[in-house]
Amino acid sequence: MKKKINLLIPILLFCVLFSAFANILLSTNLWDYDFWWHISTGRYIVETGSLPDKDPFSFASNLDENKNLYPRWENFVLKQYWLSQVLFYLVYSWAGPPGMIILRTVLLLTAIAIVLWQLKRWNVNFLVAFVYVFFASIALLEFSGERPVLFTILFTPLVFVMLEDIKCRKGNLIFLLPPLMVLWANIHGGFIIGNIMIMVYMVMEGLKIVLKKADYSGKQIRIFYGATVLALAVSFINPAGWDALIISFSPKYAHIRKGIQEYASPFFLYINKLQPVNIGYAALALLFPVVLIIRNKKIDLTHVVLLTGLFVMAAKSSRFIAFYVPIAAMVIGKESNILLQDLFRNRGMEKTHKKIVNVFNGVALLSITIYFLGYGNFKGFDFDVARKSTVPVRAVDFIEENRLPGNILNTPAFGGYITWRLYPWKKTFTDNRWLNSQVTTEYKWIIGAVESVYNKELPEGKQPLWKRLLYHYNIHLIMLGLADSYGSASYLLLELTEDREWTLIYSDYAGVIFLRNSPEYKDIIKKFEQPKENVYNAIIARSSQMVLYGNNPIYLITLGRTFYKMGRLENALKAYKYALKRMPGNEFIKGQIKTIETERQEQPN
Repeated sequence: MKKKINLLIPILLFCVLFSAFANILLSTNLWDYDFWWHISTGRYIVETGSLPDKDPFSFASNLDENKNLYPRWENFVLKQYWLSQVLFYLVYSWAGPPGMIILRTVLLLTAIAIVLWQLKRWNVNFLVAFVYVFFASIALLEFSGERPVLFTILFTPLVFVMLEDIKCRKGNLIFLLPPLMVLWANIHGGFIIGNIMIMVYMVMEGLKIVLKKADYSGKQIRIFYGATVLALAVSFINPAGWDALIISFSPKYAHIRKGIQEYASPFFLYINKLQPVNIGYAALALLFPVVLIIRNKKIDLTHVVLLTGLFVMAAKSSRFIAFYVPIAAMVIGKESNILLQDLFRNRGMEKTHKKIVNVFNGVALLSITIYFLGYGNFKGFDFDVARKSTVPVRAVDFIEENRLPGNILNTPAFGGYITWRLYPWKKTFTDNRWLNSQVTTEYKWIIGAVESVYNKELPEGKQPLWKRLLYHYNIHLIMLGLADSYGSASYLLLELTEDREWTLIYSDYAGVIFLRNSPEYKDIIKKFEQPKENVYNAIIARSSQMVLYGNNPIYLITLGRTFYKMGRLENALKAYKYALKRMPGNEFIKGQIKTIETERQEQPN
């Protein structure tokens, strides 16, 4: 009876943990900006029966003047994800948002289940396994975006388990490695992570064999190297071939990723309070060097090399956290279990150890239950898109219902959804794929309201560069978000609000729409014109809410800039001073405060 209770508690423990994890994921509506261009591409592939050779969705990218300077990058992004894009499109077409939300949940839950499975195969204590599975779970909640990378998050621990199976158990899972790699290579460019893992095992296990520190028979060596070599070879059977490898390691493409938040170091984001600390990742990042020092030469060298590489990758780019976490949870979990066993064994406390484990199992069960009750959703699931935050449903409805004319300039984050809803009737200027470097550069000039590239001050009588580009591309319609991924409102948004050439015709919590003041649009403008204050109020409302629920000082800077543009100097000064408290020493904020204080002194009483 006692044994049954001791077994029941860990089972309950993991049931509650996985239920809590699933509950949170199922409660999260479709929110990822990139999801929409992925399923738009999937639709294009299904309907045309071919992979795109050039960007079919952007009118700007297809102009002869905008020849792509990086065709390899364009080819890679257009074709590398084709299988996952088709799958996502079919799932969404058949089951809508609920289908994608369930698929996302299943993929992430399976990745966590693989971590638990491997820890169990290593006979890691249930309590230790629970701690590390919990770390992995809360770390991966940050990666709930509906993108093909979900498959890489799943396949990374799966490849590890396959390689460990032949290394530790001399099992047959290695035979599944080649078909998995060819599948992965057609789903997501992250298959390079799998190739790196395979090569690490080939080199390190080969070194052990040479030094006679590994127990492999001749047959097992042939199976191991035959399967791994084949897996590497077949992984390049994909439409982009070797492009993923070349792009990953060539400095030529580094600038394309510059400025994209997910490629920034997590520590940069944490220190500057641009993103809340990922507790699960932080715990696994801190524990790795500690366990490495304590266990020293007793840790498997293959594990050390693999985890060190992933550790460095994750430290440099937050994108790679999702690949470090499951491997770290398994390896560090195993080593922590050995440390605890040695500690109690050396002190002759085996019975005490069992009692402590039982107590902690009960405490853990209670704590995760409270966590579930506190953060769980028991009101029912929406199974919808995040229409109140990242998906501009109503704004695109407005464009479609009123058949708003003209070329559109859009926030890249909205590009995918505009394409999904309006293509081929209306093509976008750009989207989050950043396929064409020339278009990207000119978009940044426009969105930054750059007046001149070569002159600090605009020569008299000359139009600002951003206006000239809008005329050049014959832009008549502009749809912008209220803030970028860092929380900053664009300079263009504030400029358009005060520009007589443009009229605000739509605004909501997600974004705004401007229409050029041309005679042919007078009826539309007369019907839908809104006061410019709606733009300012929308920015203030969104930024204020983000300040209340987060610690990102950029939203305070956005508030300061907005209030200043409105002439509300007192409010602008307060916003900048609060921002300075969160970013002490920031010279830009200090400069803005000084400017406002000077203007206030010059104002008549």
